[in-house]
Amino acid sequence: MQSPPQNVESTFSRSWDLLMKNGIIIVPGLVIGLVVGVIDYFLAPHTEYVAGLGMTTWWAAATASVLLILVNLAGFILAQCYMTGMAGAAWQRGTTDLSDGTRAFERDAANVFISLIGLFIALVIAAILALPTLGISALLYFYFFIYTFPAAIIGERPGFAAMGDSFRIAARRVAPTLIVTIMIAVIIFAGRIIGGMLHFIPLIGPIIAAVVVQLVLAYVTLVVVGEYMALRDTIGKPPTAV
Repeated sequence: MQSPPQNVESTFSRSWDLLMKNGIIIVPGLVIGLVVGVIDYFLAPHTEYVAGLGMTTWWAAATASVLLILVNLAGFILAQCYMTGMAGAAWQRGTTDLSDGTRAFERDAANVFISLIGLFIALVIAAILALPTLGISALLYFYFFIYTFPAAIIGERPGFAAMGDSFRIAARRVAPTLIVTIMIAVIIFAGRIIGGMLHFIPLIGPIIAAVVVQLVLAYVTLVVVGEYMALRDTIGKPPTAV
C-alpha cells in the first residue's frame, strides 16, 4: 500500500506516476462522456419550444429538458464516483481497475448526489456575493470545497458532512490547499486551451481532445485525492478509507 505524500510537491509528482501506471482511470470518463454526448445530441433538439410554430408541445419540450438534466446529472455522478474511487485505490495500492470505481459508485453515489445539492446551494450564495466581493466569494467557494468529493467517496462521508470536512481541512491547512487550488486552476486552464486547439484537427482532433481532457481530469483528481488523504487527519476524526 502506498502512503499519501507528506508535501504538495510529492503529491503532484506521484499523481503523475500513478496516472502513467493506471491509464485505465480515464476510460470511465471517456465512455460516460460518449454515451451522455449521444443522448444529448438526440434530446437537445426536443427541448426547444416556440409558441405558435407547432414543432413540439411545451410539455414535450419540458419533459425532454428534464430528461436532459437527469442524464447529465447521472453521468456526472457516475464519472465522479469511478474516477475518484479508482484514484483512491491507486493511492492506496499503487494500482487500480474498474471494479474500484464500481464499488465506489454502488457505495457512495448517494453521498455524491447530496453533496451536489449542498454545493449547488453554496454556489448560488457565492454567485450572489460575487459582485459585492469582486469575485472573491467564487474563489473561496472553489478553495473551501475542493475536497468534497474525495471526502464523500474516499472517506464515505454523507453529503453535507463531506462539505464540512472539506471546509475544515482547507481552513486548517491553508498553505497546501492554496497551492493545490492554484496549480489545479492553471492545469485545467491549460488543458482546456490545448483541447480547444485540437478540435481544429480534422477527424481525429475531437477524439484526441477528449482524451487530453480526461487525462487532465484524472490527474487533477489524483492530486486532490492524494492531498485529501494526506490532510484528512487534521480534522480530528479521519473517515474510513476505501
